[in-house]
Order: sequence, then structure tokens, then C-alpha cells
Amino acid sequence: MGLSRKERERRASLPPRTEPVSPWVPSRRAVARVRNPLPVPEKCPHCSSPVFIDSNACIYGREYGEWPWALMCTGCDSYVGLHLFTGIPLGTLATPPMRRARGAAKDAFNPLWQGGGMTRTEAYAWLAGALGIADVEQCHIGWFDVAQCAAVVAAVKARTA
Repeated sequence: MGLSRKERERRASLPPRTEPVSPWVPSRRAVARVRNPLPVPEKCPHCSSPVFIDSNACIYGREYGEWPWALMCTGCDSYVGLHLFTGIPLGTLATPPMRRARGAAKDAFNPLWQGGGMTRTEAYAWLAGALGIADVEQCHIGWFDVAQCAAVVAAVKARTA
């Protein structure tokens, strides 16, 4: 389905881009694609220090990925990547234990939908139900803490046992 006349006119009235895409000048199209965007926090939820956006080379020693940006805490080792071509965080700032737990949760969860047994949307709907999350739009592993990630692993193990 095409864009409405009103939307075409609105887009035509936007000023042309004069700067390259960056987290500070994001792609309008990429921003519009992000469902349930999290706000960029001013302070770290773990230590209350300021946060900033920088190249993920600060984390990995070199730039990694197509969009090498991350949101990082100035006071502790918390960070999170950004949605492609935006300044929108992929999840909440994560401490090292949270990052390990999220990795384990994704390792357990992703085969449910990557194996073709269900779509990613169906897998998240199942996960939301298994974890007692009423609104599937609030079910994102990148938003979970260590305990919620452990619950993901346990739920997937119970399903596949």
C-alpha cells in the first residue's frame, strides 16, 4: 500500500539531509522502523554516572559491525549497542553479568525461531506468555535483567525437554 497524499506532502516538506547519517543525525526511515524505542538515558541505571555515545571500538578494540556505535557509561562497564542508523538503544545499559545472561538467553531462545519451527514474532509471543509478560511488545531480551534471562533459559529448556 502506498503513502497517503498527506504523508507524501509531509515528507516532501522535510529539509534535505545535509549531514551524513550518525547517531546524532539518524536516518528518519531507520528511526521510523524501530518498534518500542527506548529513550537514551542521561545517567546509568547501575551507578548514576553520565552516559555517552561513542564508537564500539572503545569496547572491542576496533569498529565492529555495519553501525559501530554504542551507548556507554562513564563510571562502570555498562554499555549497549544502537539500532542500525539511529541513536536508539537496542536495550537497556547492561553490566558484564547482564551481558553474559542476555547472551545465554539469546543462545537458548533464538533456535526456537531460527530453526523454522515458528516465526520470531510467534517465538516472542510464546516467550511473553511463558514469562507472564502481558504485553508482548514489552518482551525483549535486551531489556531483561539477569533473573529474567535465567527465566528465559529455563522456559526454553522446559519447552524443548
